[in-house]
Amino acid sequence: MLSIRPTSRVIEILHRNNPENGVESITSSLKKKITKEVIRMGLPSMASFMLMTVYDLTDTFWLAKLGPEPVAAVTVFGALIWILTFPNQVIGAGSVAIISRRFGAGDLAMTERAIKGTFVSKFAVGTGLGLIGLLITPWMMVLLGAEPDVAKLAVDYGIIQCIVLGFQLASFSVYTALRGIGRPAAGMWISVAGTIVNVVMDPLLIFGIGPFPEMGIVGASIASALGFITVCAVGMIALSRKDSPLQVNWFGGVKPNVPEMVKMFRIGFPAGLNSLSFALMMSVRVKLFALYGTNAVALYGMSMKIMRVGVMVIVGLGLGTGALIGQYLGAKKLNHAWVSAMSAVQLAAGSMLVVAVVLIIFAPQVVKVFFSDPELLIPGIFYLKMMAIGLPLVGVIIQAENAYSGAGMNVPPMIIGMTIDWGMIIPIMYVAGVTLNYGPDGMLVGWVIALTLGALVLLAAVRRGSWLEHNV
Repeated sequence: MLSIRPTSRVIEILHRNNPENGVESITSSLKKKITKEVIRMGLPSMASFMLMTVYDLTDTFWLAKLGPEPVAAVTVFGALIWILTFPNQVIGAGSVAIISRRFGAGDLAMTERAIKGTFVSKFAVGTGLGLIGLLITPWMMVLLGAEPDVAKLAVDYGIIQCIVLGFQLASFSVYTALRGIGRPAAGMWISVAGTIVNVVMDPLLIFGIGPFPEMGIVGASIASALGFITVCAVGMIALSRKDSPLQVNWFGGVKPNVPEMVKMFRIGFPAGLNSLSFALMMSVRVKLFALYGTNAVALYGMSMKIMRVGVMVIVGLGLGTGALIGQYLGAKKLNHAWVSAMSAVQLAAGSMLVVAVVLIIFAPQVVKVFFSDPELLIPGIFYLKMMAIGLPLVGVIIQAENAYSGAGMNVPPMIIGMTIDWGMIIPIMYVAGVTLNYGPDGMLVGWVIALTLGALVLLAAVRRGSWLEHNV
């Protein structure tokens, strides 16, 4: 099922749209060429998103020095942020399809307008959601099952994150725009700048080193906020430079177009619902682990942070590939789009299999970096190993979804994604952990089983090829 060779239905689609670009055109040389292009577009995005996880890992590493409570607090607040920021996926999915297709078709004015509209939408929506977050965070921490001391720390951390949520969402637009115009490497270096700010400021503000006050978990939040602001500022400057394939004039030229911004929402809304479903599912997962105390939540949070290194590599590859697919579809090269999508699936599954093996072998050493207490170390090793087993499956799911998002066809992955979240992951985890009384270990095994089923379903859907003929 991971083969690049088209199915009979895809062969029919390719011939119907352009007989010269049918299955006969998918030669080994084309596969090699497209795979190199996928890597060219994907590697910088992979590096950028992997660096983003350094934000989380840096916080987790230093906060773990203060005990399991701050780690649990960031984990619980993270579940709320997943819910609050689902519009980021709405705008993001719509903007990827529009920016990459406009640029692929050679319409620079329309591309610039789409980029400006993306930034305006993200910042405005993020700021509004941040205000909502300030109001509901204390209540949500209780709802998610946080113990009182953990809930207080989560609120302290969350205040700063909510205030700068507009910058956080806009920072993702930097990467979207640069990928859409074929400059993913620039996005990678901008991500490096933001990460350096966060990594340097984290210990200074958490522990009060030098002239800085000791701020604990609030210091970690401020350091992350400074990283987001840095990415936004540097990214806007990079897009306005003369050596950019598209020079964005932020204070002149074409203006953001409201109908096109609405179109972004319309295209991305199914992806946003899918993202919201995933965020709610993640919140329920945190709630399930909270049934077993603060240590269980802290270990789950630690494992998720480490797993996110792999996941964000896949996300980066997928977003780079999604932009490439959009460009090929805009240029009416359906055969190139098909090979791009399936090459990305293969690369994601293979690379994450390697990461999984490494994590499984070195799980004791990795967990010990965060927790040395045997009460946390021993179960933490099992947590991390099970998360690692799921990585290749997550890779297949994310890359399959990005084939649809690159085409701007987001309803099918929304339906399948919600089915995976609520028809597979949560029920199987609950039965394995709570009903059968296997606890957190059972829930982790159930999670892997559900991912296996979900990956098979989504991959089968992508190989039908209907996304190749979708227009935006």
